[in-house]
Amino acid sequence: MSDEKYEYTKIQLISGNVALLLWIAVASVAFWFYNPLTFWFFLIFAAFMVFAILRRLGCSTCAYCKSCTMGFGRLSAWFFGKRSNKDTRNKGGLAMVVIIYGLLAVIPAALLAFLILQSFSVLKIAALIGVLAFSLYSVATWRKSKVAKPPASTQ
Repeated sequence: MSDEKYEYTKIQLISGNVALLLWIAVASVAFWFYNPLTFWFFLIFAAFMVFAILRRLGCSTCAYCKSCTMGFGRLSAWFFGKRSNKDTRNKGGLAMVVIIYGLLAVIPAALLAFLILQSFSVLKIAALIGVLAFSLYSVATWRKSKVAKPPASTQ
């Protein structure tokens, strides 16, 4: 086991979790256009999957963090943090992160695309753009940053 410990700033902790809440809300709107009852089921299910199941998978012990965040730091880092703050050693958590991406990105986007084809609405387009914006930004945080190579010496 590595001695590297994760540290999450309060700003990252709060903004990442608020962004997750907003992403869940925007993804849930897709289900509102389909049926208001499914909106409530999806909202509760998605919030439970992220803030209960995934948070618990991310926080098995405080031994891996410099300060205990009870899993909320891992949530913000997995979805909106720098790659260096992502806990990639937690294989069970990473598998659940992939499932959550499908839950919050793929399913709502596909449903909205289907609903837009059935009947066009500017609100549906706005919801689709919101889902895609959260999804693309979150996925972009997983990219490895390019390390600048030192200039070659001329000697």
